[in-house]
Amino acid sequence: MTSKSVKQCIEQRHSVRSFTDEPIGDIEIQELLEAARQAPSSLNSQPWRFAVITDQGTRDWIATKEVSHKQSWLSKAPAIIVCCADLEGYVRDSQAAAFFYKENKLFDPEPMKGVESYVAREETNSMAARFGAGAMNVGIAVAFMMLRATDMGLGTCWVGMFDEEQLKNKLSLAEETRIVCLLAVGHPDEDQAPIRSRKSLEEIRIA
Repeated sequence: MTSKSVKQCIEQRHSVRSFTDEPIGDIEIQELLEAARQAPSSLNSQPWRFAVITDQGTRDWIATKEVSHKQSWLSKAPAIIVCCADLEGYVRDSQAAAFFYKENKLFDPEPMKGVESYVAREETNSMAARFGAGAMNVGIAVAFMMLRATDMGLGTCWVGMFDEEQLKNKLSLAEETRIVCLLAVGHPDEDQAPIRSRKSLEEIRIA
């Protein structure tokens, strides 16, 4: 299979909610997770964590009214990746990075003060406040997965409507692990890609 260019992947990616019965293999899942692993993150904290759901029973459960407001199409997605932020790990690894930067004099004094101030703030922030930064980093990793999936001929759909508490209990996730989104993945079952509505460059550029 010939790889697409990054530009082609960006242009062709769209939300897919209809999938064939063809399963997603372990190699394909590994490729997607590897793409996420290569994503950038603040202070190289890499707070993303992923749970891959492929069994039919759990997918059917996620598709119910109680968990996802009855997004029934989710049960047809061969894989649902639960994309999480490890908020304790985010702070711990940010601290380690700041220490490394300072010890190795990788920043000038004034920018280094900024790094230390940022880390100190995150150390004292509540879990809810940390979630914003953690979710931002996870979002970047998810975008990498979606583009890699497009390159592989797979379809994805980012899902933000779900009952986090029920999912965390089902997956036995720790309190400090927050779910950012679900990513449905599979082989698209569609005649043609839908037309995407996007604002013009003039509308999004402010200066």
